Amino acid sequence: MNPKRKPVRMRSHRIVAGSLAASVIVLSAPWARGWFRDPWSARRFAAATDNADASRAAVEVLRAGGNAVDAAIAAALALGVTSPSSSGFGGGGFALVCQPNGGRCTFVDFRETAPAALTPELLRNAPANARASQVGALAVAVPGEPTGFVELSRRYGRRPLSVATAPAVRLARQGFRVSPFLADRLAQERPELQRNPAFAAVFSRGGVPFVAGDLLRRAPLATTLERYGREGERYVRGALAVAIADHVRAQGGVLTADDIRNYRVVERAPLSVNFRGNTVVTAPPPSAGGLIVAQTLAQIDGLAARNLPLLHGSSAYAHALADAWKHAFDDRTRYVGDPGAGDPNTPSPLAQSLLATARLSQRHRTFDPSRSRSVVVIEPARDAGTTHLCVIDADGMAVSLTTTVNLSFGSRVVVPSLGVLLNDEVDDFSIGTAGNNFGLAVSPANSLVAGRRPISSMSPTIVLRDGRPTLVAGASGGPRIATATAQIVLNVLAHGMTIESAVSAPRVHHQGLPDQLLVERDVPEDVRVGLRARGYTVVETDSPVAAATAIAVGERNGARVLFASSDPRKAGGAPDGE
Repeated sequence: MNPKRKPVRMRSHRIVAGSLAASVIVLSAPWARGWFRDPWSARRFAAATDNADASRAAVEVLRAGGNAVDAAIAAALALGVTSPSSSGFGGGGFALVCQPNGGRCTFVDFRETAPAALTPELLRNAPANARASQVGALAVAVPGEPTGFVELSRRYGRRPLSVATAPAVRLARQGFRVSPFLADRLAQERPELQRNPAFAAVFSRGGVPFVAGDLLRRAPLATTLERYGREGERYVRGALAVAIADHVRAQGGVLTADDIRNYRVVERAPLSVNFRGNTVVTAPPPSAGGLIVAQTLAQIDGLAARNLPLLHGSSAYAHALADAWKHAFDDRTRYVGDPGAGDPNTPSPLAQSLLATARLSQRHRTFDPSRSRSVVVIEPARDAGTTHLCVIDADGMAVSLTTTVNLSFGSRVVVPSLGVLLNDEVDDFSIGTAGNNFGLAVSPANSLVAGRRPISSMSPTIVLRDGRPTLVAGASGGPRIATATAQIVLNVLAHGMTIESAVSAPRVHHQGLPDQLLVERDVPEDVRVGLRARGYTVVETDSPVAAATAIAVGERNGARVLFASSDPRKAGGAPDGE
C-alpha cells in the first residue's frame, strides 16, 4: 500500500448504476463521522481486516502466488495472533467464497459444535453457574477453525497451507506491537489476568496487562501454527486434539480428543437474493445473520414500492430498518437452528420459507410509517469477541470470512503447551436460562444438543453484478453484525455511497428484545426525536454498532479499481493491497 496515495472518489462505481429507486436515492451521507478516513484504493488485489498486520499477511500471500482463499486464511490466522480477544485458532466461523467468472459461490461452515458429553444440566449445576457458559472449561465448544482452514485450503486454495500460515508464525515468534484495541481489551481483563496464571502468562507481565505499543511474542503459538502448516489434518486430528482435550478436561471440562477428531466442516449452498439488479449472496442457517440481511433488503424494496419517503439519515429510514429487524430477530428466535449436514447444491428450505414473497409482502403492507408496531407473527410455509475480513484477488475471486472465539478472549482458557486460546461458544446456545450474553431471546430451536452448531449472527456477504463479485462485506459484534452488514450493503446499493462513507456512517440497531433502538452517538437529535415520536425507546450507545470491513469493485478510466475500508470504529484496522 502506498501511504502517499491520492484520495479517490467512487462516483463512477458501476454496481449502483441504473439500479436505484427514486424514492431512496441519496448521493451523499447526511451523517458524517469525525473519524472518517480518506478513500483507499488498489488495482490488483486488496484485503481489509481489523488489524494492519493481518491485512499485510494477506497481501504477502497474494504476492507469493496465493489466491483470495489462501490470503483469507493468512489474514485470519494473523488476526488470531494479533487480535486474540476477537478470534483465533481455538474458535470457528464461516467463509463465503465466490469465483471470479460466473459468480459460483459456496458457503463453508467451520462453526464450533457442542461436545458430546456436554448437557445443560452440567452448566446449570456448575459452581459458578452464572458464568459457566462464558468463562472456563465447560464453556469450550469443539474448535472449528483448525479443520476449517485445512478444508478451505484443500478445496479452494492455490498454495500449500504452510504458505498461508507463515505470516502468522512470524508474527507470533518475532512479536507484534499491541494495538490500542487489544490494549483496551486487556485492561478490562485485569481481574481475570490476576486469577488465571495461564491466561496471564500470555497477555501480561506479572499480572499487569500489556499496553499499546508493547512488543508481544507468542512463541508456543508460533510452534503450533508452524506444525499445523506443515502437517495439516494429521496434526489437527492427532497431537493437537489430544493436547486441547487433555487441558480442557484437567480444567473441569468435558471436551474430548474424539470430539475434535470427529469434527467435520459443512459446505452449504449460500443464501442468495436479488436486490435492484444485484445478487446479494450471504450466510444460510445456522447463521441467522444472512436472513436478517435479506429481510432488511426486502423491507426497503417493499416500502419503496409503496412510495414511502425513506431518505437516508432520517427517522423514517431508521424506523423502516428497525421494523425489519424486530421481525427478523423474532424469526431467528422461533425458527432458526442447526439444519444438519445440508447439501451444498440445495438452498436452505427454511430460508426459502422465511423469505417467501407472500410472507414478506404481508409484513410490508401492514407497516405503519408513523408508529412502531408489535411483531406480526406470520408462520412460514412448511415445506421441506468476532472479526471479519474481506479479500479480492487479481483474478476477481472474493472471500468474505467471519471467525470468532465468541466473547472477548473466549473462555479465557489457554492451552499452555500450544499457546492456543479457546472459545466460549457454548454461550451461543439456549441452555434454559434467560438468553445469552447478548440479551437475545431464548430459542428452543437453538437448544444445546451434542454435535449441534449454535445459531450465529455472522453475516459474510458478497454482492454480484452480472456474475462478478462487486462488493464484499461483513462485520463483528454479536447480533449487531447482521444489522451493520445490512446497512452497509444498503448504503452502497441503494444510496450510492463510497465504500468509506458506507462503512463510516453512523448506525442504528434493534434486535427485538430488549425492545429498544440503539443509536450511535453521531445520529442527530432530530432523528432521535422522530423515532421517539413513533414509540421507540431510543438508547444512545458509546459502544459501536459492530465493526465492519468491506471492499467494493469500481472502475476508473476503464480500469478496475478496488476500494477498501476497515472500520475506523475498531482502532488498528487498515486495508492493504496493490
